[in-house]
Amino acid sequence: MSARQHNAYPETLTVMEGITPDTIPFDDLFAANGPVLLPGLVKQWPLVQAVGNSPQAVMSSLQEHDAGRPFLAYRGAPSIFARFGYNATATGFNFTSERVTLPQVFDDIRRQWQDHEHDYVYVNSLKLADGFPTLADTHTLNFSHPEFTQNQPVAKIWLGSESVAAAHFDQPRNLACCVQGKRRFTLFAPDQIDNLYPGPLHPTPGGQVVTMANLANPDLTRFPRLEQALDAAIIVDMQPGDALYYPSMWWHEVEAFDRFNVMINFWWMSQKQYTGNPMDVLLHGMMSLRDKPENEKQAWKALFDYYVFGDASRVTAHLPEPSHGPLGPMDDSTARRLRAMLLQNLNR
Repeated sequence: MSARQHNAYPETLTVMEGITPDTIPFDDLFAANGPVLLPGLVKQWPLVQAVGNSPQAVMSSLQEHDAGRPFLAYRGAPSIFARFGYNATATGFNFTSERVTLPQVFDDIRRQWQDHEHDYVYVNSLKLADGFPTLADTHTLNFSHPEFTQNQPVAKIWLGSESVAAAHFDQPRNLACCVQGKRRFTLFAPDQIDNLYPGPLHPTPGGQVVTMANLANPDLTRFPRLEQALDAAIIVDMQPGDALYYPSMWWHEVEAFDRFNVMINFWWMSQKQYTGNPMDVLLHGMMSLRDKPENEKQAWKALFDYYVFGDASRVTAHLPEPSHGPLGPMDDSTARRLRAMLLQNLNR
């Protein structure tokens, strides 16, 4: 039996053909509650059009629009086989990071273009408006849906040689657009976390917890539950011009296969900014709840289910409205009062 049967997540990929940047059916994307492939969504973008000439043409176009600012790049030796991750003790990484310019990155890639064994260079999560401001207006999508009224997406660019970003999750929703090179996403629903063997909270290769397992060469002796995750995986192969949407908290491993690769993605949060960062709740829960006796942990779990994960209207149904306070609908004013209470409690 699949590990994901009888739950809320789909087991297959949804594909929406014939969608253009101005006609994205965001309601349908969100209703899918899983990854959605939009083939050819951005095939008319100028950078994607340049792919028809050569990867070098894409490089030249990027250099024409380069803002000239140094940015962070990861560099790995041939021995990492494009997989940017941990060292043997998971206390550091198998790559180095440095501040570089775009010409330096491209010179390194071009110099080793014909070499079977070569260094790997990876620039990740660079804001498009910072690195290539003149491309930001021509490489965008129509985000006029109410979802984006107070949560405008942030466009970021990812570029470099072959790379593997180990499976991890992100809090924002994501719409990833393949620009140059072939790319593969291997996605897992959030309920697969126990089967993916997450690494330490710190350090992390890119700011998020990543799996300790190598999906391409799984060690099922060390990570036996990984087999269940792989059985439940949704694998998406992308060509230049394709786009992929996936919801918040979905685990995803991203592989870039060509000697030069470019992706532009759009990230946005679905909650209001004043509600804070759920990761802070998790960290504080680890500190204050994890090591309590099991019966107490179960009692707190019941409280969280009632006040946080359950039906909010049920909590206030029996209370006079003037007494609802923070139990009622959350707004900026209520969030400020709760934050003040938290700060006061934490500073005791």
